[in-house]
Amino acid sequence: MITFLARLKGTCEYEILHALDAVYTAIQEQESVWKTASRVSCTDGCGACCVAFEPDVLDCEALYLALWLIENEPAAARSIRDGTYPMTRSDNPAGCFLYDPDNPYHCTVYGGRCLICRLFGYSGDHGKDGSTRWKPCRFLSETELSFHTPPLTHRQYESAELFSLFNALPPVMSDSMSQVLSLSPCSTGTTYPLREILPQAIQRMQFTLMYNALNPENPDNITPESA
Repeated sequence: MITFLARLKGTCEYEILHALDAVYTAIQEQESVWKTASRVSCTDGCGACCVAFEPDVLDCEALYLALWLIENEPAAARSIRDGTYPMTRSDNPAGCFLYDPDNPYHCTVYGGRCLICRLFGYSGDHGKDGSTRWKPCRFLSETELSFHTPPLTHRQYESAELFSLFNALPPVMSDSMSQVLSLSPCSTGTTYPLREILPQAIQRMQFTLMYNALNPENPDNITPESA
């Protein structure tokens, strides 16, 4: 939960982000059950999925990340908003600009990360019959998978087999996406490159925080830190 979220009460942004936070919490709980049952997890310090990838995100995802940055990394938030943050990495220009190759944990915004970043590696999809399917992350080596109990390979596992092996199913990416899309009924579902939409989202969140703090109908009358 982002503490600053409470400062948005009474705004449409609060309703959307409060609901998105609940979706993110549910994903975390579902993945926890799946990881415990399957005993499959990312290799420590991997980050390979972010090296050459930057997500396209919905407006609400960008707003959530913007609010997280304002609360947890205010200097970075100001730099991204003002266009002074380095948006291109020297090690891989196509990769996410919020990825730090020199940090063993790599993601610099882990608590505010976007939907696909939360689901990648731990989610499945639906087959034509609607059943859940799952395939191990392509960045897990064959050696790592072979040491798993039972041994796994880079192939698709169907619902019945997953229940047989783990007595559990992973969360499904499209189900979570449908939940997130439903949070903004007027949205067209358009996504935008993160580096394009995040500066605008930060500016919008800072303005909304400031306006809501000055709103006489705001019972808490909390004034946010200077942007």
